Amino acid sequence: MKQLLKHMRDVAGVVTMVCVVLFVSMAGPTGAATIHHPYWIDDIQGAIAFYKGGGYYKKTYPGAQWDLYIEQMQVVRSAYEEGDTGATYVAMNRFMDMLEAREGGIPVQPANELFNLCNFVTPPEFHDVTRHAGAPRIEQPRRPDGAQWPG
Repeated sequence: MKQLLKHMRDVAGVVTMVCVVLFVSMAGPTGAATIHHPYWIDDIQGAIAFYKGGGYYKKTYPGAQWDLYIEQMQVVRSAYEEGDTGATYVAMNRFMDMLEAREGGIPVQPANELFNLCNFVTPPEFHDVTRHAGAPRIEQPRRPDGAQWPG
């Protein structure tokens, strides 16, 4: 029971973060698909830290290598701070390739949520916006034992 309540708190935190991101993106000017501000890299790094440090994901996916994603975002930040748009674009798209491939054994749900977050906060000149065509990614994650969730 304790574990179920802990899992529910972790899931509630994720849902809250996604709702905030979606709400903020809808509050922008009409026709705007994204929001842009100077802290977009911090937003993505904060989300990675959330998943890396979250009790549920840490316990359920102990082999997930979140440091790969933290390191890649450092590459993005360095290129961005140097003012190199081309290098930022390449580094950010590498980050998104990693998410799509689930490199480092990260779970599907955080990978999808990070991918969707990138669409909302990353300025279009720093990533391939065509990879976000269609609805946000919300495929059903599998249970850690590989079975489908009931229902």
